[in-house]
Amino acid sequence: MAATSGAKITATEPPKIVWNAGKHRFETEDHEAFIDYKLRNNGQVMDLVHTYVPSSKRGLGLASLLCIAAFEHASSHSLSVIPSCSYVSDTFLPRNPTWKPLVHSEDPKSSI
Repeated sequence: MAATSGAKITATEPPKIVWNAGKHRFETEDHEAFIDYKLRNNGQVMDLVHTYVPSSKRGLGLASLLCIAAFEHASSHSLSVIPSCSYVSDTFLPRNPTWKPLVHSEDPKSSI
């Protein structure tokens, strides 16, 4: 078995993402990277409001893993998602269109 060096994430050892219900976020076990959410519509809609990955861990795919954890949670709890965070709406969803059916369709600000 070869020894690994550095902090690179490998396909065999992805970082564990945990749900922190008290802080309304999904985060890495070290609490350094996270995606915050707010529940709306009597808890039926998860508004993903902010994604944060420290500069020392950027480029490792953590933001995507955080989004996947949030979308999987929403799916398993029959929640729809509002992608308020620009990373979610502008980067994650275009790269992962299979999650688009979970996006909440009622936008009170919509003029259409």
